[in-house]
Amino acid sequence: MKEFINKSVFKQSIGFLTLFVLFACTPKDSPLPTIKASFSVESLEAFANESLAFKNESTGDFNAVFWDFGDGATSSESNPKHTYLNAGNYNATLKVKNTSSTTESVFSKTIVVAMSNDISGRISLKEKLSTLNGKIMVCAHRATEAGYPENSLSAIQNAINLGIEMVEIDIRETKEGELVLMHDATITRTTTGSGNVSSYTLQEIKQFSLKKADGSLTNEKIPTLKEVFDLARGKIYINLDLDDKAPFSKVYPLAKQYGMLKQVMFYTKNNATIRSMLTTNSNLLVLPYIDDEAEFNSFSNATLSVVHYSDTSFNPTLVKKASDKSINVYANVYLNTSTTPQSDGNFLIDKFITLKGSVAQTDHPEYIKTYLQGKKLN
Repeated sequence: MKEFINKSVFKQSIGFLTLFVLFACTPKDSPLPTIKASFSVESLEAFANESLAFKNESTGDFNAVFWDFGDGATSSESNPKHTYLNAGNYNATLKVKNTSSTTESVFSKTIVVAMSNDISGRISLKEKLSTLNGKIMVCAHRATEAGYPENSLSAIQNAINLGIEMVEIDIRETKEGELVLMHDATITRTTTGSGNVSSYTLQEIKQFSLKKADGSLTNEKIPTLKEVFDLARGKIYINLDLDDKAPFSKVYPLAKQYGMLKQVMFYTKNNATIRSMLTTNSNLLVLPYIDDEAEFNSFSNATLSVVHYSDTSFNPTLVKKASDKSINVYANVYLNTSTTPQSDGNFLIDKFITLKGSVAQTDHPEYIKTYLQGKKLN
């Protein structure tokens, strides 16, 4: 009996060993191919309309590639070239894939595309100011004219259509730091919404519609500064009112990227900030606010092209001091007041002419431009 049991156990052991060997030797599913997407580009910073070469450096067993350049353009070439047409930050993505196994890998890089700050056929704002020769430029305050919402794309386009030389716009930050146009800290007065600009993300703030000065509703949305630069570039000069609204450290690089540095001036009443701007870029066109002679003299060591005089400093003495240094004078005419050129018989614009101002900022740009042209001063 004992011998029988041992033989039986032996046979069972041999059986189990055979099954184990058979199982171990049975081929498993083939491993999925290893793929790793990667690419290089000749430059991560480029100018618009400049061709960029992309090099596929992916590894592994892939047989299909798909490029998405982030601007709506795609390619299935292995090493494509691409040209971005507009300024912006574009997320370029490469996807490599094995179509048999559906294994894939994705890799991305951000391409920063800028516009040239030299615009063909258009002089800089600094050059424009230096060649006025007694003529007067008109600046539309908050870019507006009767019938258009302030700080809106339609108001800017209207100014362009009318041949207004410059618009003044106000810039603020949304909750996530996007730059948009809005004079007030809140959106309550000029839109269908309420609350602080800084309380909304860009997506949230875009849900509200702009209103005209008379309160009537439009279909327009609050524009971004990027949208303004796209619209205005090469067509109209801009006075960027930062004051205590938006940081220069954000507005400056955006103006540079969108090729607008030579088409804009930077304004704030904080003259310490003005000096800081000039430290960043000594060629920058800044607009310091001058309320008295002491403030004017404080800029004796700076090379200025234009100063913003207040109602107090816009007088014959200080205008002459500016003229002696070849500095243009920017001043307000019919601004934030119920007085109009028609109601005062053009008194304020005639005073501006007599004092030899150079840039008239006004809430009535079309009328003032026509009036100046009638006197051959625009």
